[in-house]
Amino acid sequence: MLQFLHSLRLMNLTMRFIQIIIVFPMAVLFSFYVPPYNSMDYELHFLLCLLFSAFISVVVTRYSPKLTLLLFVSILGLFGFNSTFKNQTFEGLYDDYNALLVNMTSNPHKVSYFKPVRGTYFQNQRVKSAMQPNDPRVRAFAVENSTRYFHDEYYQKFGKMTRYFSLFKHIRLNWKYVNDPLGMDYYSPPVESMGLLAGDCDDYAILMASSVMSIGGEARVVISPSHMYTEVKIGTVDDLDKISYAIRTLFPDEVAGGKIHFHETGGNLWINFDYTGSHPGGPFLEPELYSVISFEK
Repeated sequence: MLQFLHSLRLMNLTMRFIQIIIVFPMAVLFSFYVPPYNSMDYELHFLLCLLFSAFISVVVTRYSPKLTLLLFVSILGLFGFNSTFKNQTFEGLYDDYNALLVNMTSNPHKVSYFKPVRGTYFQNQRVKSAMQPNDPRVRAFAVENSTRYFHDEYYQKFGKMTRYFSLFKHIRLNWKYVNDPLGMDYYSPPVESMGLLAGDCDDYAILMASSVMSIGGEARVVISPSHMYTEVKIGTVDDLDKISYAIRTLFPDEVAGGKIHFHETGGNLWINFDYTGSHPGGPFLEPELYSVISFEK
């Protein structure tokens, strides 16, 4: 009898544990498939999804513990096998959970107890939603301006990085900084930014990354404590001397003997394309990184 009660208690504890841990991934699912209403903040939208998920978890558990177990297995299946789910993986779910804690524990001095490596949950999704590398208008903008500067002899000498550097030069030379609307963090789509060539750091980063990707390059968006910028994969560690020589050749006055700044990931060199630098590989505005948002090839 005591053994039966012990087993029953263990089963109840197991069900309670499952009931709790399915709330967050369920909220993530809801937040992807149910878009925010009108101009609702992403944080508020996710909080509502979280509360709704908690409500469903409680109701389902009371109605049928077996159904809760089925729900748990179904969610695991979605994250494990559904390739259409915006590339969300178990590793990504862990990063998203840490990112949520970043938003919850950040103090006015922007000191966080957790820092994800791939991008906060909210910014990651907003940046990816704003990207338009396959839009014909973005493609036309990128093709035109990737050939605007530097003669063909430089392309024959340095290859496709010449096209990326031409894009950088055009966008940066013509970019005008304009703040977001008061009380709103506005992410401008590239088709809007390429006509205005104006906006804040996230608008610039999204336009730059989309433009580079539209002509076959690989780009990623980096988030630092109060800034956002683009990095472009130019080559590998073995290509560092060639890349440095190309930048110093094409931007001699801007570099003027200065250093070329980059990040190395898996042996690949990602060059800073931020507008705060006068040349590709300019100094980082904020060395500390909160997250890196990467995209499909």
